[in-house]
Amino acid sequence: MLTPPSKAYRYELLYCGSCRHGFKARITAWVDVTKTPIAKTLLQNWEFNIITCPHCRNRQFADSPFFYEDFAEGLLVAVFPRIPENRLSAEAQIRQWYGYYPILDFFYDMTQLWFLIYLQEHYKTIDKPYAASNIGGGEGQLRTFLSFLKKDPLMLTIREALAETYLGNKSHDDLQNVLWRALVKVESMSGGLSEASVYAGPRAV
Repeated sequence: MLTPPSKAYRYELLYCGSCRHGFKARITAWVDVTKTPIAKTLLQNWEFNIITCPHCRNRQFADSPFFYEDFAEGLLVAVFPRIPENRLSAEAQIRQWYGYYPILDFFYDMTQLWFLIYLQEHYKTIDKPYAASNIGGGEGQLRTFLSFLKKDPLMLTIREALAETYLGNKSHDDLQNVLWRALVKVESMSGGLSEASVYAGPRAV
């Protein structure tokens, strides 16, 4: 996990969920989406760190930890798809090494990262976003997003809706309704909704 940013990739021993064979695969260990914006698209489409088993050709997500950096926003997130046994010591060491980032955080659910990107892209689509939204822009906006992602129980509903949608058990309209509820709640964190943000509607998935 503690990979310097100069090493964007590493090799890990993984096990296929289908045939149970073990194999080594190269995974992304550090991505700066300012330099590699395609990573946002891959994360939104659940195609990031997808590996193919050389034995049976089954494709699966490599649930390995990685760093998500947004240099333009001064943000670094350590993403742990699997919660490590030494969570507190890992967090402490990362804070010691990378505490110079203006905003440093930890995600233990890929849905958090998915929705962070969704929120960022949604607010970019609003005309004159700072005027149309109560939460403003810059660091304040980002901290509002992170507060919602880490504390709001609606994140559980988003996670379930995403899973059901990608499994084909629910329509995209159902997911859009959940995301709309979340956007309303994010706006309410700053003291109410603005008409412009209400009528802007949620960004299509």
